[in-house]
Amino acid sequence: MPLTYSTLKAFILFSWAWDIGLVLLMLIIHLKNKPISKPRGASTFPHHRFAFLIPAHNEEKVIGPLLDSINRQSYPKELYRVYVSADRCTDKTAEVAKSKGATVLERWEGRSGKTWNIRYALENIPLEAYDYLVIVDADNLVAPDFLREVDRFLQENPTTKALQSYLDTKNPFDTWVTKAIAVAYWISNFAWFRSREILGLSATLGGTGMVLSTTLLRERGWKAESLTEDLELHVDLVLQGERVRYLETARVYDEKPLDLRASYRQRVRWYQGHWYLLFTKAPLVLGSLLARKGNRPLLLFDTLLYLFAPARYLASLALLLGFLADSLVGAHFGKVGAYLTFLVLAYGTLSGAIASLARFGKLRLDVLEAGLYVVPYGFVWFPVAVHALLKAHNQGYWVKTPHERTVRVEELEEGTLPEHEEPMGNPGGKR
Repeated sequence: MPLTYSTLKAFILFSWAWDIGLVLLMLIIHLKNKPISKPRGASTFPHHRFAFLIPAHNEEKVIGPLLDSINRQSYPKELYRVYVSADRCTDKTAEVAKSKGATVLERWEGRSGKTWNIRYALENIPLEAYDYLVIVDADNLVAPDFLREVDRFLQENPTTKALQSYLDTKNPFDTWVTKAIAVAYWISNFAWFRSREILGLSATLGGTGMVLSTTLLRERGWKAESLTEDLELHVDLVLQGERVRYLETARVYDEKPLDLRASYRQRVRWYQGHWYLLFTKAPLVLGSLLARKGNRPLLLFDTLLYLFAPARYLASLALLLGFLADSLVGAHFGKVGAYLTFLVLAYGTLSGAIASLARFGKLRLDVLEAGLYVVPYGFVWFPVAVHALLKAHNQGYWVKTPHERTVRVEELEEGTLPEHEEPMGNPGGKR
């Protein structure tokens, strides 16, 4: 038993050291002024043809602003087209999409869920007419120069098969939940995605803001069957010797759930798919690593560690609680409370500071305050991880996250992040 505990502890500590080490290496490289991409506004002659795919299910309240943001791209209109795959929509999603000039694919049969909707759409979109497919969720907004930046990057990196854009938040200051999520995303963009792009590893796909080669899609098809189709595709690419690139100058704004219940359901679904892929894909990644297939062992190793993320989280929390219990045995209750309060405040303040500097280039009081919610929100992942583990075998039941937050991309690009406005007639959003 002590050996098992020691082995677990060594694995967890090593995995965290790996992640922190990558960030430190990235910071060193960054301080030496090695950019990972040209600044926004660098000009190139438009070259690539793009198809936008928007999987949607009853999104009439949010899809209009998204389509407006796509229609206002600073990119030749003749080089891109928008497809909305309306899956069993009983509202006016299809009508709104058509009024904005999108080609609507209506789906009424087959399994429900995003991955199956994407599969249906890819069977009906003429992929040969485009160079790349851009997948964005219906609740998103796309920055005006998104296609221009992606086109520039692809011209500079023509062998790119998969590209992940910068995932921002369109409603970061709505509630304490969205504040915590926004801080986590801003840190992840800097510490996770940026470090892996700089160091030649594979950035993970984020489910939206994904740019995929149509040649790749025509050759392999859409094989994803889990609730986390983005992670599944990412792992498959790594197993093929490819890596996901990251472009921080192409920005997509994603809507975050307003309350804890909606966020909990969403994250159970994500971890449900993550656990499933740990059980099904990790042996393949480990086998490739041990067999030394390909010339990128670090890429395989980094992907393997990420597949263990749910297990790492549970084990890390258990070790942390054990450490606190051992350290505080016999201590006065007041001292224990003061110690834990200090840890929460210190971690939250540091998180807010890093997020503020990474996203805005300066310290902002509203982001520092948002950082204080990171730790309370982080503990929610414990029941999420356990709940998802118990449901990991079921990859066929998809629960939609409600989206009702209407924001224009102009507000976000101008830097005036909007305050929360309750949907009319339904405070707090749909449940």
